[in-house]
Amino acid sequence: WRTPHTLMRDDRVIRDRLNPNNNPNHDDYSFLNAVGAVWSDDIRMSAAGYGAATGFLIDRCHVLTNMHVIYADDDVLNAPVGKSVAFAVGQTEGETNRGAMRGLRFLLTGTVIAHGDNVILNHVVHAPENDWAVIHLTKNVDVSITPMTIASVEVAQLQRNHKLSAAGFPVDHRVLRGDGFNLKDLWGSDGRVVGIVWPSTSGAVIETTIQATRGNSGSPVYGDFNGQKHIVIGMVQSVRGNGIDVSEGQPNMQVLFTPSTLTSINAARADTPC
Repeated sequence: WRTPHTLMRDDRVIRDRLNPNNNPNHDDYSFLNAVGAVWSDDIRMSAAGYGAATGFLIDRCHVLTNMHVIYADDDVLNAPVGKSVAFAVGQTEGETNRGAMRGLRFLLTGTVIAHGDNVILNHVVHAPENDWAVIHLTKNVDVSITPMTIASVEVAQLQRNHKLSAAGFPVDHRVLRGDGFNLKDLWGSDGRVVGIVWPSTSGAVIETTIQATRGNSGSPVYGDFNGQKHIVIGMVQSVRGNGIDVSEGQPNMQVLFTPSTLTSINAARADTPC
């Protein structure tokens, strides 16, 4: 007889953004140093190491993440902009996890200036394709951190089995140390496109075999397109099951940046220049 289900191997690995020699094949992941931890600023700082999710810089003063990361109440209707947010970014050097936020160098504050047209009921996001929020930081991030490039790509370029990757701060891989939860380690996963779902004419989600768990929400989903590397075409939104045992029949879900989505995001950036 066969077991009804075989657990997959967890293939997520640490992406060292400063020292390529610490990565398999000595790959350079410096472009991921723009990925940071984000959390609503109204929770206790001592809890942020556990309760934080993921966000990433799209220029020197704007961060992109999921709406549900910031508006974490059971039910969210007509969510106002202006909500206070904290963001920590930049891998610390050496073995220490000390820094602005337990392994991240810079700790900044900001406010939500725009988000998708969405409703959250009993912690369920009504429109996952619109699960995004733009944060405007109160000051620009240090020039040592290079923002990531976001873009909308033709659906024809997202054929089944096209390789995509994500990187973030999954809760199950945060190490509890004496001074709290360590956020120094950024965890990455490579996966394949399963399909694209269009809940509306303007918004879509992409299903992939990228492994992700709680805390990965807001992680950039990136790939190589048109000769350009590491183009962010979406971000992690939700997981199926435990998030690790992903397959074509049980994929995880990501927001896909459609032209309409990017128009809204870029309009918010234009209204609050760095």
